[in-house]
Amino acid sequence: MFSKLGIVSLLSAFTVGVLSMIASFTNSDNIWADITLSSLSEDVAQSVVNAISYESVRNSLDVLFYEVHLSAVLVGLGVLFFIVAIFVKEH
Repeated sequence: MFSKLGIVSLLSAFTVGVLSMIASFTNSDNIWADITLSSLSEDVAQSVVNAISYESVRNSLDVLFYEVHLSAVLVGLGVLFFIVAIFVKEH
């Protein structure tokens, strides 16, 4: 199951990355040009970042939510699912 989730995550990262490259190539200003986690749900991202009291963790989450492109997040999630699938055989 985790390996299937990893494949789906990597395929969606590829799709989002290709759409983002097309948007940047055509110089269009649409959602794919600079999509991040915060652009999907601004209120949730802001409440999660504000709920953390440690400054180093808050800065890391701030970078994850506001600066990292969604395709990079999906690639990381896919790799994480593949690593879990290696160690968990019966799922």
